[in-house]
Amino acid sequence: TTAVVEWEWDGATRSLATPDPDNVAIRFTLHIDSTHDQHRAHFEIIIPLRFKDKSSGAAVFLRISPLIITCFRFSTNIDPSDSIKQRFDSATCLEFELSNPITVLVPSYVKEPISASRPRSGKVLDSLYELSSVTALRIYIQDSLLSLDELNSISDRVAKRQFEPFSGPDYDISRMFSGSGAKVTNLAPPKPPSYEKATSLQPPSAPSYQRKRPRQDSLQGPDSISQVWDKLQKLESIFHDKVGELTAENAKLRDQKPKLGESQAENTQLTDQSQVVLELRAENARLREEVERLKNRQEDLEAEVALLQTAQASEKDTEEVAIIEIRDDIESLERRLSWIENGKDEYLMKQIKQEIFDELATRILGG
Repeated sequence: TTAVVEWEWDGATRSLATPDPDNVAIRFTLHIDSTHDQHRAHFEIIIPLRFKDKSSGAAVFLRISPLIITCFRFSTNIDPSDSIKQRFDSATCLEFELSNPITVLVPSYVKEPISASRPRSGKVLDSLYELSSVTALRIYIQDSLLSLDELNSISDRVAKRQFEPFSGPDYDISRMFSGSGAKVTNLAPPKPPSYEKATSLQPPSAPSYQRKRPRQDSLQGPDSISQVWDKLQKLESIFHDKVGELTAENAKLRDQKPKLGESQAENTQLTDQSQVVLELRAENARLREEVERLKNRQEDLEAEVALLQTAQASEKDTEEVAIIEIRDDIESLERRLSWIENGKDEYLMKQIKQEIFDELATRILGG
């Protein structure tokens, strides 16, 4: 079920409601079995995260052994804080006090020290380090998922130290993560610079235009702009050189004493030079307008590329959410199947007993 985790750190209340990707929820698994005079319990928090070793969807599992739970309290129908309201309007709070920190499980292929692939996962990883260091936490779930009788039963079993952890292949960490296995790890404390700062210092990777739905104008836009810009710079250089030459020549002509017979020719030459300057200025103005138009076009292309990248990231997150949910469903079905095969599914046993009782009652009453 969807969950939000809350704890205390350095005198402040911390919470974790949004993992990475942010369009998938943190999940809390609770499994209780009290058949055959044995009481077993399984508590687990699943937090999606992107590891540096594998940027696609994965997760961190926080497993709470019933052997380390010293106190269990609950509150129902509470008015949640703003961070919790992101997930549900009314919640049940499950408060755990532990004798030891919780166990952190990550995929076996992830290298240590554990690191995240992007800033959002880095922030989640920092929160997980705090969670792995505390011995008291609160888990918020949707209100009314657990009845008061069930909550009181859990509290009573914990107080009497009756719960034992489950055993068997369904809870073997070597079979987790679709068979690739998990390992226990100790998360390192966050070090400066922060994940966000460290990632921002890395040069941004060039967007790949060879993926889905390539845009031809996006491929050719930056190159054509660079060519036009180079041409403009060359023309401006020629223009400034020409103006400089003409200015120097005009100054030289003004310093000289023109002869009467040459004054008309000089005036004609000055007129021609002025015409050249005007033409160069007009050409320069036209080129500046062209550059401005190309700049606007470049901004439009960059905006289109950003939209495509955002859409692609959203599509990738959606696929990863589906993969994570499918994995959760598979693991849940495997556990359910195992319990059915072993005849230990309490709900199924009660249902079968009720059907047998109804059938016998019908036959007796019917003579």
